[in-house]
Amino acid sequence: MENKLINILLVDDSTTNNLLLESALRHMNFQITTATSGEEALKFMRKKKYSLVFLDVMMPGLSGYEVLAKMNEEKLIENTSVIMVTARSKTEEEKKALEMGAIVYYEKPLDLPTLIENVRELSK
Repeated sequence: MENKLINILLVDDSTTNNLLLESALRHMNFQITTATSGEEALKFMRKKKYSLVFLDVMMPGLSGYEVLAKMNEEKLIENTSVIMVTARSKTEEEKKALEMGAIVYYEKPLDLPTLIENVRELSK
């Protein structure tokens, strides 16, 4: 079966977190790009279409919410699934992310088997 999700952007100010996600998803044969800031992520998204974006909520500079707002404003979110990832607890934060267009809100530490299964489902 061919994956419909081809380009994935991982956005986290922690290189370790990006590497963890990248290694978990690499076996799925997706093209993965990493960004360590919201500004860098937007720069990549303005040049290339991504099917899936993993977006950290808390980053220096632009927060994940600010990046998501700019994605909406610049219509970069069309045909893109956004998964918010954070160390914050699920409360109003999750509701806010989903209202802004994110499809899932994960708390760290990530449950990688569940995350991988969700990405598989999205790629069908």
